[in-house]
Amino acid sequence: MRTIQINGVALAFVSVLALSAPAFAATTRTFYLQTVQWVSKKNPDQKKAVAKFGEVYGFAPNTLVVRQDDHVVIDIRNLESGGDDGHTFTLKAYGINKSLPPLSSVKISFTADKVGIFQFSCEFHKPWMSGELVVLPAK
Repeated sequence: MRTIQINGVALAFVSVLALSAPAFAATTRTFYLQTVQWVSKKNPDQKKAVAKFGEVYGFAPNTLVVRQDDHVVIDIRNLESGGDDGHTFTLKAYGINKSLPPLSSVKISFTADKVGIFQFSCEFHKPWMSGELVVLPAK
């Protein structure tokens, strides 16, 4: 009889813990990205690299981590000023393809409703100008 009582107390304790544990609540996650020029024809020290590979661009940061159902806001700046320095921010899994003209700022927002790892990129400079959106399951 005593063993059942202890198990009953333990079960009641675990039930109280489960009921009092905070539930996951989706939140707004804001990220600030900028375009970067890793290899540039404007830098004389990179002349050989540009001749062999062309100019190389990227996003910084290039990994964004959120939870499922979070509201995601991405504020992106294209810091380059040349006439041929336009980019895009393309996240196909979420139907996003925004133009980033030189010296511009674009704000993108969406709900991360799919779990997984999704690539984003610039349509003009992929695969090098790319990154990942990591959507973890809601707790």
